[in-house]
Amino acid sequence: MLILLCCFLSALSFTEHLFHNAFTDISVGIIWGYIVTNLYVLLLYTINPNILPKKEKRLKSSIKRSFDFNISLALRICLVALLAIITAQPLNILILKPYTQSFAFDIRNLLAQNQIAWVVTIFVVAIFLLPIYLKYSIRKLGEFYEKKAEIEKRIIEDDYQDFKKKYSSVMQSNISIYNKSVWNNLMSYLTKLEKINQIAYQKHYREITDELINEKIEKYEYWANPPYRTEQKSKIKNIHSEQDLLNHIYPETD
Repeated sequence: MLILLCCFLSALSFTEHLFHNAFTDISVGIIWGYIVTNLYVLLLYTINPNILPKKEKRLKSSIKRSFDFNISLALRICLVALLAIITAQPLNILILKPYTQSFAFDIRNLLAQNQIAWVVTIFVVAIFLLPIYLKYSIRKLGEFYEKKAEIEKRIIEDDYQDFKKKYSSVMQSNISIYNKSVWNNLMSYLTKLEKINQIAYQKHYREITDELINEKIEKYEYWANPPYRTEQKSKIKNIHSEQDLLNHIYPETD
């Protein structure tokens, strides 16, 4: 709410220099404040430790470590700071009230000559960055992220099991429909064959019956830890002896 208020007052101050209309100033302030605050909340939500399994590291080590500092995280933090700096400049104009008509000149002049402008800017940046610091600190108060990881893993795995059941059901239904269609197409030919050659009819009937069965289908897993797919299945190699190779190449004949 404090960030929303800062964004609203910042936009209100900026539009007041442009339109000098209370309705327009308030409308733009509300819209701009809502947009920037939602963008900020979205960025804040993405700044989290890795709580789900990753290919390069396991879950526990990922949670115990600090936030993985990488280029993506640095860019998001810089973007948060940039939003704060942009928001702070119209607030400087609103608070310090310079007497020129050039908005850009006022901002540059205040930052160059008035230390209070820097204090306001740093204060607004601190407000924007404070929740990030709190997200760092919350892990020291308990097992928040461990519990969150447990809940999210349970949700993902339950959904994946539901997906596998639906996958099996759909595949089995399609196979059953296909088998019925094949039976219907072949039945007229089998009926004709039965009248001509009873032995051939019995042979082909058994072959078709053995082929057209409603098999139970299960999704094949290529990975050892589905659905995260970070660990490959271990490949078991059956190494045979040299004699086995020779027997394969030169089989014994009677």
